[in-house]
Amino acid sequence: MLTKKLTDSIEITLSAFSEYNVSLEKEANQSNLNEDFIESKLSELEQIESDCSENGEIYWLTYARLFELALLCAGNYADHFEFAAAGDLLVNPRFILIHFKSGCNAVKKDRHRKLTEQFRYVAGEREAVVTWLKQDTVPEIVEKSLLTHMHEQMSRSGYLSKEYLDLAERRMERIADAIGFLASWHLAGSSAFYLRVQCANPSEQSFIESNLCRFNKEIFIELGDDLRRLGADSYQKSWFLRHRTSHCPDLLNDPQSDCKAQPELSEGPSCVEPSEGKGTTVRAAWPPQG
Repeated sequence: MLTKKLTDSIEITLSAFSEYNVSLEKEANQSNLNEDFIESKLSELEQIESDCSENGEIYWLTYARLFELALLCAGNYADHFEFAAAGDLLVNPRFILIHFKSGCNAVKKDRHRKLTEQFRYVAGEREAVVTWLKQDTVPEIVEKSLLTHMHEQMSRSGYLSKEYLDLAERRMERIADAIGFLASWHLAGSSAFYLRVQCANPSEQSFIESNLCRFNKEIFIELGDDLRRLGADSYQKSWFLRHRTSHCPDLLNDPQSDCKAQPELSEGPSCVEPSEGKGTTVRAAWPPQG
């Protein structure tokens, strides 16, 4: 049986998750969606205590909602020729330190400059700079790109289903493919691209459209619906989750835990194409009333 102190703690934490999700839905408009917004909301989410046995499912479904917004943002960037911004979310590490074998203090890499440009003062000629970088420096990735980092965290959590993780990975790959496809046109920007599309015949337009991301908020909304059902009844199932028949008190810290029993998952939605536990569980009202 849960103590009153623990029960109160769970209710407070679940209330925080509820408020966070409400704010996410209010703030997740197109004008707000950028890397700074996602990073800020991630930091805010990580401040909410996540207990494996009682809050884990709520935490990771909420985490997945934020990931969906990051995917949507990166996909929109790619579809509108903002390749650098899409690449920042997808692959470009947020923080790299350059360590010097000589023992000098490490230097932060300029995120949007080549190392040969940043350290041109060392040797002048590009070839000489490349040689010096290979021989005298060691790069350290301190913070990976947001999508890479978030997908890795979700994979290690032990909470999210393989179906959802695979779907997330396929859409990350789709962003990369869209960037490559559009970059191959060698156009000055989105306006020139849309002009070309307008002049194309229907079959060509269909082919072009099939190579874009065209993500939407469908999965973000579905995750929110599942969160509300779980808030009302902790025994509700979600295809986003790996369901267990036993309690895993240290699963977050031990992703290789043997506690992996799970029933068959229901079939989840297809990729958006272009276009437990023992004992008593206490849930706060979701969403807040009033």
